[in-house]
Amino acid sequence: MINVSHLIHKYNDHLILNDVSFTQPKGTVTAIIGPSGSGKTTLLRTLNALALPKSGTITIGEDTFDASSFTKKDVFQLRQKSAMVFQNYNLFKNKTILENITVGLKHGKKYNTSKANNIALSYLERINLLNQKDKYPIQLSGGQSQRIGIIRALALNPEVLLLDEPTSALDPESIQSVLSLIKSIAQEGMTMVLVTHEIQFAKAVADQILFIDEGQIIHRGTPKEVLEHSNSDRIQRFLNHVSTERDDQ
Repeated sequence: MINVSHLIHKYNDHLILNDVSFTQPKGTVTAIIGPSGSGKTTLLRTLNALALPKSGTITIGEDTFDASSFTKKDVFQLRQKSAMVFQNYNLFKNKTILENITVGLKHGKKYNTSKANNIALSYLERINLLNQKDKYPIQLSGGQSQRIGIIRALALNPEVLLLDEPTSALDPESIQSVLSLIKSIAQEGMTMVLVTHEIQFAKAVADQILFIDEGQIIHRGTPKEVLEHSNSDRIQRFLNHVSTERDDQ
């Protein structure tokens, strides 16, 4: 389903991704973990062509994006394969909740208003926020806004759902509502790539874990292999640091 091969990404002369490769079968979840500044979000953004790598290939489904020789059409096709959920929601402040969900359906999918509204309303009903459809983002809580961001991406019917630290800006109660939604989506067989600092959640929902440090995948495997049975001192230091941060909150 996803095949990333020898990705290299630089910002000016700074190497951010250094020969990154991984594969992921359809209907599985990959969780990307690692310290701040390690390249996690950049890797996620390359999968949606929001960050354009200097070299390497990205294959999603039947389409391959070659970073060394691509056209605008190649970028468009890669972006059509996935939908991104951002850590700070990225909702349009001047649009209602219903309009936030339908804008992509109308302009990206070319659906008429009636069809777009029906799809949006069905997703709002699923997350028990149908009564918020005419409100604006400023009137919602952080957890509500993030759940809107998630179903807005889902409504586009992507092949892959990309989530960038979807709980980082939320309070503990909101975190649980968002994680529950993500888990239910995973159980339905959606292919997902998730950048997260919620280690226990990654352990529960992911089929594979990628641990990234200094732009490289230094360990990859099942949650048990990476989080419980790894002999890597670097991973243990990271997990201890994350645990200490959690205890201090």
